[in-house]
Amino acid sequence: MKAKKFFSLLLVLVICLNSVSMTAMAAESEPHTKANVARATGRFSMDVPGGALVKASSSFPLEAGETVTIKATYTPFSASVDFGLIAPDGYFYYLNADDGSFNETIKVDERGNYTFAVQNNSSKAVSVSGYVNY
Repeated sequence: MKAKKFFSLLLVLVICLNSVSMTAMAAESEPHTKANVARATGRFSMDVPGGALVKASSSFPLEAGETVTIKATYTPFSASVDFGLIAPDGYFYYLNADDGSFNETIKVDERGNYTFAVQNNSSKAVSVSGYVNY
């Protein structure tokens, strides 16, 4: 009699556990593709005549929303100098410095090839050096 009750209780327990258990199903998901974009740093050193705009000899591709950091120093410190990028639309987007140093980040709005450039707003030549990180 004890064996019959034991097996009956075991059967009830197995039925209860089977009704409570959950079925795990695998869901198919979209593959996640993350672009690994290589960042680069370029060093520059140039003399910019008074009133002149000097462009880098090569351009670099950027996606919309990417940033370019420019760190530079120049002499004479009293000169007004614009540092920036020439965009695919041909416009020069810049930020100004007037104390001999520049450390700014520019965010681009459109995809395309950009060219680093320096505009000397003073009448005397300036000597500029630094880094562009893109």
